[in-house]
Amino acid sequence: MIENFKLKVFRVVADNLNYRRAADELHITQPAVTAQIRSLEESLGIALFDRVGRETSLTLAGATLLQYVRQIEAVTNDAIAALAPFGGLEGVEVSIGASHTIAVYLLPTLLLRLLQEWPKLRIHVTSGSTNDVLQALALHQIGIALIEAPAHRPDLKVEAFSEDELTLIVKPDHRWAKKPFISAAELVQEPILLREVGSGMRHFVEEYLELNGILRQQIKTFLDINSTEGIISAVEAGLGIGFVPSLALEKSLRLGTVKAVQLDNGPVRRELSIVSLNGPDPKGPIGTLLELIREHCASRQQPKSTSHVHENLDHVVRMRDERFSFSVGR
Repeated sequence: MIENFKLKVFRVVADNLNYRRAADELHITQPAVTAQIRSLEESLGIALFDRVGRETSLTLAGATLLQYVRQIEAVTNDAIAALAPFGGLEGVEVSIGASHTIAVYLLPTLLLRLLQEWPKLRIHVTSGSTNDVLQALALHQIGIALIEAPAHRPDLKVEAFSEDELTLIVKPDHRWAKKPFISAAELVQEPILLREVGSGMRHFVEEYLELNGILRQQIKTFLDINSTEGIISAVEAGLGIGFVPSLALEKSLRLGTVKAVQLDNGPVRRELSIVSLNGPDPKGPIGTLLELIREHCASRQQPKSTSHVHENLDHVVRMRDERFSFSVGR
């Protein structure tokens, strides 16, 4: 029988494709990592990694094993969570994937409430594009996904839980700042700051413009930015007008660094969704998180201000070394 620790070492190396980083994550020496992988390969009689110079990659056998190891870890975490009512709280870990806006502006408040119910829980949050997050869910790298763009995957279960608006913002001294409404036709007069091509936010803005008779090639875009905060800063600097989630705007609006402008035939709305693997709802901490999200939906209470959310995020991240890890993708 293969030892669980060897499988964990294998999974961490496979995730990092770097023995030194894996050793740091596992809090053991690099030679110890190498020895564990060598022992695992010898017991299986197959190579799990290809090593060419400093480059490490998974073999086909290694990629196959990785899928099963992730399933084993997911089942183990479910089992530990199921034992929690009997006092088995130690060692419970959850991995959550979220699109950028949800990860930064909504999830921290929910995680604080989750930690109140599961005080010894260790949480791993990965932020990335909708496609990246859904792929991680399908590969059992995360237990739940929270996304902002449509998901059409027959292998996944999608449940809308809330709605967000993409708001048009301008500098406070912009000529549109005091106009009651701006039409789609007027938007082509100004350079528009959007997220990168392929992002969910850009998709919704382009869809709104097309529905109002504006073709993509008519849009003046000279600068694509892969973060909401970058778009806000660029608008503040006078580089153009921009579209950003309303969840991200409260601090800037309160400080008066940008002005929100209403859209004719608007606003641009998008659903926020929970995505899980097909089957019954997860139990344990993930199940609790689902309940918290649904409560949020029922109460329809958004965070009072982004500064409040960032304070919450800072508080959660301060626990990172003990119970919480947060990684951000594009």
